[in-house]
Amino acid sequence: MGQAVKLKERLKTRTPLALKILAKRALVGTVGACVRATARVVGFGTHVLHLAVKHGLDLDRAWPTNPQAVPSGALPEGLWGAQDFLFLMDAARAREREAPVVTSIIIPVFNKVEYTFQALRALLREVDLAANEIIVVNNASRDATPRLLAHFGAALTVINNEENLGFVDACNQGAAAARGRYLIFLNNDTVVLPGWWRALVETVERDERVGAVGSLFLYPDDTIQEAGAIIWRDGVPHHCGWGRRAADRAFNFAREVDYCSGASLLVRKELFDRLGGFDRRFAPAYYEDADLCMGVRALGRKVVFQPASRLIHYEGATAGRDTGAGLKRFQLVNREKFVAKWRDVLAREHWPHDPANVARAGDRRRGPRVVVFDERVPTPDRDAGSARMLFLLRTLAREHRVVFVPMNRPQWPEYEQRLWAEGIETASVADYPRLLRARRFAAAVVSRPPVAAALMPRLKRAGLRLVFDMVDAHFLRFAREHAVTNEQHVAAQAAHYRKLETKLARASDLIWCNSTEDKRAVAALAPGKRIEVIPTIHEQHERGLSFEERRHLLFIGNLAHRPNSDGVLYFLREVLPLVRQTLPDIELDIVGDQPEEISAYADARVRVHGYVPDVGAFWRTRRVFVAPLRYGAGVKGKIGEALAHGLPCVTTTVGAEGMGLQHEESAMIADTAAAFAAAVVRLYTQRELWQRLADHGHAHIARHFTPEVIAPVIDDSMKELLGGPAVAPRQL
Repeated sequence: MGQAVKLKERLKTRTPLALKILAKRALVGTVGACVRATARVVGFGTHVLHLAVKHGLDLDRAWPTNPQAVPSGALPEGLWGAQDFLFLMDAARAREREAPVVTSIIIPVFNKVEYTFQALRALLREVDLAANEIIVVNNASRDATPRLLAHFGAALTVINNEENLGFVDACNQGAAAARGRYLIFLNNDTVVLPGWWRALVETVERDERVGAVGSLFLYPDDTIQEAGAIIWRDGVPHHCGWGRRAADRAFNFAREVDYCSGASLLVRKELFDRLGGFDRRFAPAYYEDADLCMGVRALGRKVVFQPASRLIHYEGATAGRDTGAGLKRFQLVNREKFVAKWRDVLAREHWPHDPANVARAGDRRRGPRVVVFDERVPTPDRDAGSARMLFLLRTLAREHRVVFVPMNRPQWPEYEQRLWAEGIETASVADYPRLLRARRFAAAVVSRPPVAAALMPRLKRAGLRLVFDMVDAHFLRFAREHAVTNEQHVAAQAAHYRKLETKLARASDLIWCNSTEDKRAVAALAPGKRIEVIPTIHEQHERGLSFEERRHLLFIGNLAHRPNSDGVLYFLREVLPLVRQTLPDIELDIVGDQPEEISAYADARVRVHGYVPDVGAFWRTRRVFVAPLRYGAGVKGKIGEALAHGLPCVTTTVGAEGMGLQHEESAMIADTAAAFAAAVVRLYTQRELWQRLADHGHAHIARHFTPEVIAPVIDDSMKELLGGPAVAPRQL
C-alpha cells in the first residue's frame, strides 16, 4: 500500500501539467459521451415503460420493491419536531428592535395559506428581526391566512385589505409602510434557503452603483427556474438557465442583467421612491418587475443577479400557468404596455429575440473578455499568493468579462462560491478548448510558470494577447535557496526555472511580477518586454491594542511554502533561544498549515495553531511580528499584512525586499541570528521604537500597497495591451 502511495505521488509531481490537462480532457470527454448515451437509453426506456403502464402493465407486480423502514428513534424526513414549534413560538413574541431597520421584506398574499406558512417559517429562520421587518399585505384572503398571520404576533407587520388589490398595489402599499434602507419583495410561494438574505444585502452594499439585486430561483427538484432574466427587443422575457442543474457553473456567477423577477428582488428604497414605486399601468401584475428594473437602470444604477441568494419557487402556485385565463392573462396584456413605454430603449440597448443571443444577452457587462488560468482556486485566508490573485480577479472584473480556470478541482467549494458571488465566472480546465472556441477572448492571463508552459502555445495559436503572471521569479527564489542549503536538486530547479521563465517571458505580450527586484532580474532575460510590478495588496485595518496591552511574538504564513517553513525552523532553532536569554517568558504563536517538523517544537510557550480562519485576534494582541526568511523572491505578503494591521515587524533583507522598508523606521531588518534576536528584544521592550515602526509601517502600506494604488497599474497595463480603453461600447 505504501509503495502504491509513493508511486502515485511520484507520478503526480513528475507528470507534466500539459499531459495532466490532456488526460483530464480525455476522461471528461469519454465519460460525458457515455453519460449522454446512457441518458438517451434511459429516456427511451422510460417512454416505453409509461406506454406499457398505460396499456395495462402492473408495475408493482412486475418490479416488486421492499419498503424502507424508518430507523428506531428517528423521525421520518420532513416531519416537524418540537424545536420547530418552539422556534416559531419564540419568533411570535414581541421584541424591540435594537438597531435601525436594514431591510423591509414585503410579502403580498392572497389565500394559499400553506404556501404562506412555509414561506414565513423559512424566512424567520433566515432574518434577524432585531434589525429587519417583515410586512405581509393580506389581499382579502378567504382561507385561514388571517388566522395564521394573527398567530405570528409582533414578528410581522400585517396590512389587511378588504379587497384583493393585486400584486402591484399590495407591494406599493407595503413599501409605503416600510422603514428599511432596502426593500425586498418576496412571493409567498417561495422557501428561502440559508444565506438568501445576506447575499442580497452584501451585494448591494459592496457597490454603490448597484440599485437592485435578484436571486437564483430553483424548482423543488433543484433545477434552475431563473438565473437572471433577459428582455428581448420585442419585450418577450427569457429566464436564463431554465431547466439546468443548480450547480451549473455557467449560471452561478453574479452578473449585471436586464432584470430579475419580483418574486425575490431587493431594491434601494430611495430609488423605489424616486421611481414612484411599481408602475400602476401594470396592475394587477406582470411586467411590473421588468419595468422597475428598467427604471433602475435609467437612473444610472445596475441590476445584478446574485446566485448566492437562493430560494425555491413553486411557480404558478398563486397565479396559475394559463396565460389565457385569470391573473396570468395580464402577462400578454402588459407586454404591449411595456413595449410602448420602453420602445426606444429596447431598440437601442436590447438584443433581438434569438436563442443564439442568450449567452451575450444574459450578461450586460461590457468590455473585452479575459480568461485567467492559475494552479488552483484562490484561498486568500491561507496564503498571500491567493490574496493577490483574488485582488487581480476583482480588478479585472471591473472593466472586463472574466472567466477563471483553475488547474485542479477546488478542495474547498466555498472559495469558488466566493468568486461567483463577486461576479467571476469559473470553468473546468477540461473545458477550456471549447471556451476558447465559443467565447471571443481578447487576452489570457497565465499565472505561474508551470501553468504558462502548459497552456501558452495553444493560447497563442488562438490569437489571444498573453499576460505572463510570474507571481515571483522562481529561478531567483531557488537560486537563493541553493545558496543557503547547498542542495544540488535545488540548484537544478533554479537552472530549470531560469530557462523556462526566460522562454515564457519572451513569448508573452505583458509580464506581471511581484517586486522591483524580480522586475530587474526578468528584464535582463527578456529585454524590451513590458514588465509591471503587481505586488501583494493590502487593505488598511484597525490597529488593535496599544504597546502596553500587547504580548508575545507572532508568525502567520503558509508553512507549505518552503521559504516560510525554513524561516520558522531557523527562528526556533537559532534565534528564539537567544531572545529568551533576555526575555525568558516570551511566547510565540505560529499560524498556518504546518509540516510535522514545526509541530515537533510545540510546547507551552510555542503554540503551533495550524490554519485559523479568523486571525484578527492575533493581529490585535501580539506585540511583534517575526519574518525570519533566509531565501525567497517577490514581495512577502505576510509582512505587508502585519504592517497593514499596525503590527511592527522584524525581518531579514530578503524579507524586506521590494517593499522599500527602512531599518528602524518602518521595520527592523537583521540577517544573522544574533542580530535578529537583538532586534526582536529591542522592538519588544522599547515603546518609542515600537510606536515609530507601527506608525511608519502602517503609513508605508497605505502609500504603496493598497488596492487604490495597485489597481490603476493593472488597468493601465491591460488598456495598453488591448490597444485602447478597457470598457468598449456595446456592439449588437
